[in-house]
Amino acid sequence: MFCLKPPLVSIRSMCMLTAGLVLAASSHALTVEFEPNNTLATAQVVPNTLALVEIAGSRSFNDPSDDFFAVQVRQGGLLSIRATSPDGAADSIMGLFGPLGSLVASNDDSPGNGFMSGIDFLVDDAATGWYVVGLSGFNPGLISCTAGVPACYDSDGDFVFDTFVAGGGAGGSTGWDYRLTVSGPGLVPEPGTVTLVALAIGLMAAATRPRNADKKR
Repeated sequence: MFCLKPPLVSIRSMCMLTAGLVLAASSHALTVEFEPNNTLATAQVVPNTLALVEIAGSRSFNDPSDDFFAVQVRQGGLLSIRATSPDGAADSIMGLFGPLGSLVASNDDSPGNGFMSGIDFLVDDAATGWYVVGLSGFNPGLISCTAGVPACYDSDGDFVFDTFVAGGGAGGSTGWDYRLTVSGPGLVPEPGTVTLVALAIGLMAAATRPRNADKKR
């Protein structure tokens, strides 16, 4: 569970926040990946007030660990996630974890996206909250389950990828940069949020004017 405690802000800070929310409607956010974010419990929280969030990351030879990112989904709707890389040999796998921490979707190769992954997941109105995207490199050693490989991509023995395996990144495809995009209407705060913040700022500003005027007298 991810609990974010809102900071105490000044009127000026609230004005800046409101301006950022208003401008968000016509732009998208870029977040740079940072470690440690290699487990579900240490997922990097990605601030999102936009319908499109973009994450720039890297699977380097020095650190081939999995990368996990948490985004807040505020309302139901289609959540689309895509991984891309300028390296034609890059090969990823992807998993999506729901608010309860369980894997709800996974993918190896997204159609029309080379060997990179993508997920389209319909979020139910009753299942909003924090969703975590896990990204790793495809690991040939995890294709099928054996006595020495209890967790594998092919969990039912049909020779088809059907599940994301966390912790399998160390032996997987690596040495490439990637961009991860997360998009969907559920990422955006409800329209009334910006209006309420602006109204609160106006009321706070109005409340301070009489006191400021008295000081001048």
